[in-house]
Amino acid sequence: MPTSSSSPLGSLDCRVFGRGRPLVLLHGIQGTAEAWMPVAQRLAATHRCVLPNLPGRAASPRWRTADDGPIERYYHLDHYADLLHELLQAIGQPVALAGWSMGVSVILRMAALHGLDAVERLVLVSGTMRAGPPEATWFHAADIEALRTEAQQRAERLGLTQVADAEAVAWSWQSARGLDLAAGAARIQRPTLVVHGETDDQCPLSHGRALADAVAGSHWLPLPGVGHNVLSAEPARLAAAMTAENPR
Repeated sequence: MPTSSSSPLGSLDCRVFGRGRPLVLLHGIQGTAEAWMPVAQRLAATHRCVLPNLPGRAASPRWRTADDGPIERYYHLDHYADLLHELLQAIGQPVALAGWSMGVSVILRMAALHGLDAVERLVLVSGTMRAGPPEATWFHAADIEALRTEAQQRAERLGLTQVADAEAVAWSWQSARGLDLAAGAARIQRPTLVVHGETDDQCPLSHGRALADAVAGSHWLPLPGVGHNVLSAEPARLAAAMTAENPR
């Protein structure tokens, strides 16, 4: 495993290791930077891997008081998009940017709000332009208290040890559910790889295909027999595809 350090970049706690061109890897709604480690450790010989933790994860900030602003804004996709933009500016050179699950949603929102001037290429894994019922439903509860409980139960059921705070998960889902991210996809004019597991039960394959169709010139890579968590199911194949001229 590569030697890594945890340090702030912009406002976020990040794991940073490797050498070469910077590669930013953004986790999903209930995960942390650790979710990308099976892939990142395969890329560290040729990339400076930057794995940020969004608010409510690891050592990144948490909502504490009203001075932080409304809690629904603090854990909102728009705030995450602002923080991702700030992170890319702090890195100070063009980056490759990859997102998994909700990480894709944050990237699409950043594209709509800030553009992609700091990005040279994209990898979008297990993502959708519209999370929520009836197909891409990550959580089912309707109110925040029930969502907190559902998030805690899901983490226990899946045996997750590195997870977001239940509060952050609940408000993140409230902001992501039903949000139309097609405008962000339409703004992408960078080399883009869209990867999706064919047996994804959290975000069906059709959502990945629609995203690939919406991003001009993107490369589409469906993975037979793979579910939602491509990062742990196929880390070697994903790492190879992310660095290949013509991914297969």
